[in-house]
Amino acid sequence: MRGSGLLCGALLILACFGQAQAAPEVKTPSICLSPPHSAECAAQTRRALNDRMTHLYRLELQKVMGTYTERRLDHAQNLWRRWANAECEFRNGPPDWQNAAWSTRQDDCLSGMIRARIAQLDGFLHCSGATCPPK
Repeated sequence: MRGSGLLCGALLILACFGQAQAAPEVKTPSICLSPPHSAECAAQTRRALNDRMTHLYRLELQKVMGTYTERRLDHAQNLWRRWANAECEFRNGPPDWQNAAWSTRQDDCLSGMIRARIAQLDGFLHCSGATCPPK
């Protein structure tokens, strides 16, 4: 099972960021070895996206190391994580860890939030001039 999670993460990263060349007839590559709308797939997707976000965050952190921006980025990322968890809990209701449907909705919600954050962090990494956060 552990190997399938690693494979899922690698496939997700390739699929999400255009590093894989897919056949033209394939619109959405499968990122999970489990059924597409299962709780396990939702969790694998969220974990893979979280790994990608963490990687981009660390790259940006290295870029601003030793500046005041480093502290601001760290603070913003911590607050973003708390906000994303709270927002998804608001949307899905209080935690019900026994309920697979709730867990799937929560993972799907967090995956959407993480995708947006990945785009933000990627923008910070590739910014120039006035588009970069001040140091």
